[in-house]
Amino acid sequence: STPSNSSAASDVYKRQTLDFQLQKDIEALLKSYVRSLKEWEITNAAALVMDNESGEILSFVGSADFFDSSHQGQVNGVTSLRQPGSTLKPFTYALAIDQGMTAATLIEDTQIHIQVGGVEYLPKNYDGKFHGLVRLREALACSYNVSAIRVLEKIGVDSLLRKLKELGFTSLDREANYYGLGLTLGNGEVTLLELVRAYSTLARAGIF
Repeated sequence: STPSNSSAASDVYKRQTLDFQLQKDIEALLKSYVRSLKEWEITNAAALVMDNESGEILSFVGSADFFDSSHQGQVNGVTSLRQPGSTLKPFTYALAIDQGMTAATLIEDTQIHIQVGGVEYLPKNYDGKFHGLVRLREALACSYNVSAIRVLEKIGVDSLLRKLKELGFTSLDREANYYGLGLTLGNGEVTLLELVRAYSTLARAGIF
């Protein structure tokens, strides 16, 4: 059907940046990837490809199979809210470097006790170990949870939340005390679109 406002619609179409062949390739790749993870009970995935220089979205795949209603195929995984896990740690460290730390700064990766709503929380690393003094570059590369929390203690949750909002994470709409130190470990919900846009800012050396 022809849009009622053809000139406006034409203007929108002119701004589309999807690469048709890349889109087809990513759709096929995503389906194959999900099939390969079937034994792990992974049933769906989403993907977004962005040109870091221009910010243009080249491929946008919201699910592995749009018509697979048994696995929420019509839920758009690119724009749906999900907890991002460790993907916010690089922004914690980037802000710390902005505030005077360097890649060689030593950080304590030792047991820490945190009070959350009157309950004591003892964060652990994925490998179940503590690593003593580690350099910032090592803490980031190994994705140590405890180190990230130690750094966030120094720079402040308010400061990180403010920076994340500057980077386009509008989904993080609660106050800093709602997230607490767990913000760097991904206890807030964001979208894949927000993540990709923020990571492209890192690729452009901080230019949003």
